Amino acid sequence: MSADLRDLSWTWVAGSANSDGAYLKATKEDSSLYYKMSAYNSSQGVYGHEAINELLAYRISAELNIQAPETRLIKALVFVDDTEFETFVSVAKSYKSAGETRMPFENFYKSVREAGESALSVALRFGWEAQVYRMFLFDFLIFNRDRHGANIEVLETDGKRRLSPFFDNGVSLCVSCHTDSELDAFDVMADRQVNNFIGSRSLFENLKTISAKAITCKPRDDFHDRLFDGLSGVISAKHMDVIWEMFSKRWRYVLETICNS
Repeated sequence: MSADLRDLSWTWVAGSANSDGAYLKATKEDSSLYYKMSAYNSSQGVYGHEAINELLAYRISAELNIQAPETRLIKALVFVDDTEFETFVSVAKSYKSAGETRMPFENFYKSVREAGESALSVALRFGWEAQVYRMFLFDFLIFNRDRHGANIEVLETDGKRRLSPFFDNGVSLCVSCHTDSELDAFDVMADRQVNNFIGSRSLFENLKTISAKAITCKPRDDFHDRLFDGLSGVISAKHMDVIWEMFSKRWRYVLETICNS
């Protein structure tokens, strides 16, 4: 049975270079939940699998003890462009504590940086080294292309600041693949330029800056089954195979280059 989300008002968020559509996000005034669809345009409707990637990224983060908003996937009735349709929607819990304010890291950086200081240097100066390096690890493993300056935030309460958990993780994994032939041709170890605000635009280069201390736990033997639990029929078996190949090979690369260095 589908959840009824037809009362939600969806906000348009421009797509990335990997998509010619836009992402639709919504919240409820009386709720701490955040809703997100996959890519959308008026001719195709909702397509792609960013919402599913949000769930997969959360499961990977939880397995490795990396902070990300708790996320689930639901099938829902929605109303967009005067049209009602059914689609998958990711639902994430708020990561803010009561009374906390939030600021995009890009704005925070501009307000506190010293002459010539990089975004990474600012993060390290404020004592966020461990979290930044775990972000580099996480984004490398999920091949996240979109950690721009508003996709990480500084949260503050009573003069105390912290970095937010890692949210908006949908532009990741095999996000650019919509057909079997695209999955077949997809290079899971490609070092493509990504939209990082902190660090370099290479996930591989960012990974070189961290040590084995960023790894606090490892995937359990049954993680494959738990990663894809409930997703049979939502994405194809081939799609799951390529995602698992990506995670496995990238995890092995981490162990060989970071833990053995």
